[in-house]
Amino acid sequence: MSLRFNFDIMKNTEEILELNKRQKEFYNADIHPKKNFASSLWSNFRNGALSDFRKKFDIKDRVYDEHKIWLGDISNKKILDLGCLRGNALSLYMAEHAKEYIGIDLSDVAIASLQKRIEEHHFKNASAIAVDFLSPEFHQTDFDIIYAYGVLHHFENFDLLVSKLKEKLSTNGVIISYDPLETSLPIKILRALYRPFQDDKDWEWPFTKSVITKIKTNFKVEEIRGVLGKSKYGVLLNLLPLNNNFKSRIIAKMVEQDWNIKQPEDIYSCMHTTMLLRKV
Repeated sequence: MSLRFNFDIMKNTEEILELNKRQKEFYNADIHPKKNFASSLWSNFRNGALSDFRKKFDIKDRVYDEHKIWLGDISNKKILDLGCLRGNALSLYMAEHAKEYIGIDLSDVAIASLQKRIEEHHFKNASAIAVDFLSPEFHQTDFDIIYAYGVLHHFENFDLLVSKLKEKLSTNGVIISYDPLETSLPIKILRALYRPFQDDKDWEWPFTKSVITKIKTNFKVEEIRGVLGKSKYGVLLNLLPLNNNFKSRIIAKMVEQDWNIKQPEDIYSCMHTTMLLRKV
C-alpha cells in the first residue's frame, strides 16, 4: 500500500470525524431548527400517507421479521449494533440473546437511553457506547454480525466504510443492512429537488448504482430484498377512490414482486433495500 494512499485515507478519515461531530450535535439536540416548507412537506408525507401505507401492507415489520431470520441463533455470536441511537426494533432482542452485544452511536444522549434500558433488563453481556465507528477509540473487532439499520448510507466515502467494516468483522462475518436508494430516475429527481432544503444532507447519501457495485465487489450478497419498487406507485393508487379489495390485490402483488427480487441489479427501481452480506 503506497504512502500516498495511506495519507489519503488518513485525510478522509479526519474530515469525516469532524463532520461526525456536527452529526452528533444534530442528534443530541432536544430541539431542531424549524423545518422549511420542503422539509415539512416531505416529513408530513413520510409520517403520514407513506407510513400508513407501509403499515397497511406490513412492509416495515416484514423487514424486521426477515432480519430476525437472518440473525438466526445468536447465542454464540458477537454483535455490533451500528448507529442504533436509542435502540431499534431488534436492539433489545439482540442484547438479550447474543453472546456479546455492543450498541454504538455518535449521540451520547441517545446511547445513554439505550444503556439504561439494557441495565433495567439486566442484560449482562450487553453494553451501549457513544463512539464514532471510524475513530481509533472504537477498538473492538471480531464481530460475527454487524447490524446496520438505516446506517451505511450515512457514509459519503463508501470505500473507507467498506475498509472499516472488513476490519471489524470476524472471518466469515455478516452485515445486515437496510438503506435508501437513489438508483431510479423518479427518486433521483425527487431527491435532487429536496436536497437543497435537507437539514441533514451532509450525512445522507442514499445508495447509488456505483455503491451497489462496490458492495457486490467487496461482499457476498447472500440475500437481498427490495422495498417500494413497483409498490411505490401503490401509494398513489391507494389514495384513489377505487374498490378497496381491488386496490389491495394490485398493491400486494407489487409488494411481493419487490420483495422477491433475486439480484442486486433488480433493486434499482426500489426506494429501499435490505441485504445480508458476508465477508469474503
